[in-house]
Amino acid sequence: MNKAINYQYLSSHEHDKYEITVARAQQLFLEGWRVVLGLSGKDSIATSVCVIEGLKRAKAINADVGPLYVVTTDTTIENIVIHDYMLTLHENITAYATENDLPIECHILKPALSSQPLIEYIGRGKLLRTPETSSKSRDCAYSWKIMPLKTFMSDLVKKHQTEKICSMSGSRDDESLKRAANLAKRQETEFTPVLTELGWTMAPIKNWTLNDVWQLFSIIEDGDIESYSDHFNLLKKHYSAGNGGVCDLFAGKSFNAAVKKCGSRHGCFLCCQTAKDTSLENQIEIDPKTYGFMKPLNDLRTFMLNTLFDYNYRSTLGRKLTKDGYIKVGLNQYSLEYRMNLLRYVLSIQTDAYELSGNHTIDLIDYRELLAIQYHWSREGGESEAGMALKIWHEVVNEGVRYAIPETTYTPPAFTPEYRYFPLMKFVDNNQPEGLNDEGLDYKFKSLARMFKRNGENHRVIRYTESQSFDVVTADAHAMTFVEDFYLDLVEGGHLDNKCPTVMLKQLLESGVVTLAKGTIGRVHDDARRAQALNSLKATLDIPIPDAIMQLSVSERQMHLEITSRVAQENPQQTLF
Repeated sequence: MNKAINYQYLSSHEHDKYEITVARAQQLFLEGWRVVLGLSGKDSIATSVCVIEGLKRAKAINADVGPLYVVTTDTTIENIVIHDYMLTLHENITAYATENDLPIECHILKPALSSQPLIEYIGRGKLLRTPETSSKSRDCAYSWKIMPLKTFMSDLVKKHQTEKICSMSGSRDDESLKRAANLAKRQETEFTPVLTELGWTMAPIKNWTLNDVWQLFSIIEDGDIESYSDHFNLLKKHYSAGNGGVCDLFAGKSFNAAVKKCGSRHGCFLCCQTAKDTSLENQIEIDPKTYGFMKPLNDLRTFMLNTLFDYNYRSTLGRKLTKDGYIKVGLNQYSLEYRMNLLRYVLSIQTDAYELSGNHTIDLIDYRELLAIQYHWSREGGESEAGMALKIWHEVVNEGVRYAIPETTYTPPAFTPEYRYFPLMKFVDNNQPEGLNDEGLDYKFKSLARMFKRNGENHRVIRYTESQSFDVVTADAHAMTFVEDFYLDLVEGGHLDNKCPTVMLKQLLESGVVTLAKGTIGRVHDDARRAQALNSLKATLDIPIPDAIMQLSVSERQMHLEITSRVAQENPQQTLF
């Protein structure tokens, strides 16, 4: 029988808040809750010490408690040293769980492939997320961190067939006024789980101060509290470096206490909600031997921030099609040329880092990410030749070409010119492009044809594979083989010469290395047709696609006149007012 914990007697250690928090975690497990604990920084690490001890004490009472899931979200652009430290703690927790027979599982979560930052920026051309470009101040955190956790918790509900899944965080009121306000808004407490948009959540160290957090690590280091790790001295080193080399763990409320306190924040190196990544820059300056390898990542951040409002790097053609078949022409997402350069820079950075073979590696774009980028480029259809992402990969990784990030100065936002409108569907209808259909399906490759139905009509397309979400298949070295072997065979065989860039889209789908989310084949087929129509427009006018689009676009007023005229022709009996 579960017995409620009496908090009054729990003061055997110097850190009374530790004992109270452990007792609350113990009670939670004894009440049948499964717990998900996010591990990302000093506060969540302090929480993990308390929760794991609470699980240990609960299991001594009831052997069937748990499990505890410890998760770290890899946005793919984390501060590398901090993220690697979290992975070390995962290993420590797993070993401690085995030694003490504790039901603990450690997991690394990632955003969906299409939502990963570099796939968004380089593949899809989405603009760098800053206060000026984001509709919400932290929508990047939602896409890259909250959504993976929500998906994980939803899966646990199905697995355990219970709603008693509680997510624990290291959020504290003392962190900032904004954090305190958000905790209050969600009505999160340190006492009991509350239902939020994320599910059941709890903030067990909500009332802890920064000093409480660091005091806990000091007590562990002194041997007064048992913990799953004895590496917390490294945690202090990382935070001290991020804090400019100062880490007064017990700074009071003096004039410069905020500067002294060990409270630096380590986030994604491409998080641009602030103008500078002060913690990363401090780390690099204080200890270049440990952190200096990340300087090129900070240089990439500076380059992307400085050029965000340089409109020479923007595409003129929008993505959203109006109901009348027009696309907005003006300042839209990153141009394909800019994205190609970003890919060159990132691959150069990580290849150089790999060749240095230090304690840490930079692994931002591997075969999976590369093929996702190539998929989006091929679907868009603006490449000068088919398979440009793969060509850049071979130049940098296999042929030793390097691309240095250029020096830039900040370009401030300027007045946005008036948008014009391009009648895209008119050109699609006139050209009748094949999309994902192929004349080869009429002959010896007939068996490869597939059909999808829309509005009661069947549409023939090349072979494709569906999955729960868009993905790249890495099993059995499928992605690696496509990049390192199959692509080169296509080049040597002349199969990409003078072809519309969408030919690579067909190769990716037919080979099965790229799988589509269920029900999306129709949209991909439509995009391929649009890309082919634009490519034929380029061939007809013998000028670059952006120039052709601008030349053939019309003002908003002219667009409405054209629509009115067309409606009148299609409905001659209808009187228009």
